[in-house]
Amino acid sequence: MIAPLIETIARLLSTSALAGTRASLTLLCLALAARFELLSAPHPWMTSNIGLALLLALVVAEELAEQDEDLQALFDVAAYALRAGAGALAAGSIEAAAVGVGLELSDDVLGVGAALVGAGVATATHHLRAQLHEQLGGVGDSLLSPRTWLAWLELGGVVGLMIAVVFAPVIALGFVVVATLGGVAAVLGKRAAENRIWRRACPSCGARIRVEACRCPSCKQGVPVQTWLGS
Repeated sequence: MIAPLIETIARLLSTSALAGTRASLTLLCLALAARFELLSAPHPWMTSNIGLALLLALVVAEELAEQDEDLQALFDVAAYALRAGAGALAAGSIEAAAVGVGLELSDDVLGVGAALVGAGVATATHHLRAQLHEQLGGVGDSLLSPRTWLAWLELGGVVGLMIAVVFAPVIALGFVVVATLGGVAAVLGKRAAENRIWRRACPSCGARIRVEACRCPSCKQGVPVQTWLGS
């Protein structure tokens, strides 16, 4: 019982995290896996021809939006809701598996619990991802932009990890954890570098202020400009 339970939990966390990265693609992969009877379908409509076509259209629309930084900024709040909903929906795929390994919970408790965990993990993943993309935003253009390469890496990573979710969920979870730690390290490292290069201590209160600032936003005292914008 222990091994199937671990796989079920790994599958829940992995699919939820992937939904926070590519919501529509994760749901499409789950629907295809259910269509070929590799996983239980979160909802029956997803495995129908209409459901698969709808999910495919959403994948295309989501991918086009991912390539446009302005669209990403415009739909920032909606993106959180989309990822949370996708995470909750994706979590539905583990309900039957959880029952199969002997979890003595009612369907309602199991369903609500899985949905809450899925939505929470997907939202947290999307927030971390948004922070990482924000740090990379505006650097380079088109193919020279690190954000463009990251978007393609995410696309291929989601497909690869969804295959692992089906056949080796524990390995998929391991890759998700490593990617999450890498994302956190990248965000914190970029912020630390910016703080060191583009900020300085206020002579009056010690607060970290921009190098081009002429007044401290904390103590309101005037400070000499260290670097002029455009110089």
